[in-house]
Amino acid sequence: MSPRRSTRNQIVASAEEVFYSRGLGATSVDVVAQEAGVSKPTVYAHFAGKSELVATALRHRHDQAAAELADWLAEVAEAGDRPQAVFSWLAHRYETKGWRGCAFLNAAAETVDAKDPVRRAVRAEKHWLLELLTTLCAEAGTAAPELRASQILLLIDGVAGRVVVEGPEAAARAVRDAAAAAAVLLAASTS
Repeated sequence: MSPRRSTRNQIVASAEEVFYSRGLGATSVDVVAQEAGVSKPTVYAHFAGKSELVATALRHRHDQAAAELADWLAEVAEAGDRPQAVFSWLAHRYETKGWRGCAFLNAAAETVDAKDPVRRAVRAEKHWLLELLTTLCAEAGTAAPELRASQILLLIDGVAGRVVVEGPEAAARAVRDAAAAAAVLLAASTS
């Protein structure tokens, strides 16, 4: 890997961590540079601005989570069990990396402009998850898989909201409650 690519990767990893832990508005490019061990001009040599940096950090977080979820679901033998398995993965994710709720919803809450690269990254994440859930529901034999996927995504986003409002200690119960609701939805619509 070239030194330039390595520096960029270090900036992205540091940005992902610091933006998630401190929030977008509370985190300057100076803080990201300091955390990455580079100068502010070095950050700007790699990114046109803060929004581009945040969007790239979010895409990096997405790539990691998507790979982790794919591995998790690959361990579930029965297609009918995979939609529900998303909740066990979600519980694991909150336990290990999600103490502030969903990084994407948090970023959306702090970014007003719908054309901002940050909002585009958030929409891409949520569209990806909806498509994945739709596929899982269809493979599980669920009637109206698009509707069930949308309902499950609402439950997932509700977990994130509960964590933001009540703190990380609420995650386990919120995931259990959402999983129970999803089980009812899936049972009612599976042939």
